[in-house]
Amino acid sequence: MNEYQIGGGLRLLTAVEKTDAFADFLKTRMVRALETEDPTELHYLLAQLDDYYSYMWRYYKKLAQARSERMDPGV
Repeated sequence: MNEYQIGGGLRLLTAVEKTDAFADFLKTRMVRALETEDPTELHYLLAQLDDYYSYMWRYYKKLAQARSERMDPGV
């Protein structure tokens, strides 16, 4: 199983790799933690989810600055 890696550089390849790893991570560990109702494991996984969320927002902000012409003001 691919393990989700915290942090990483703000670049497309890293974002894609992180997304693939996180999808695998959710399919295995998150589902198992929910099914077993394990609060310790769920706490750990929520921290991983928080990291992924933060990473994607940092990546978005980088793209918003670097590619401002692609920003949709109506969103």
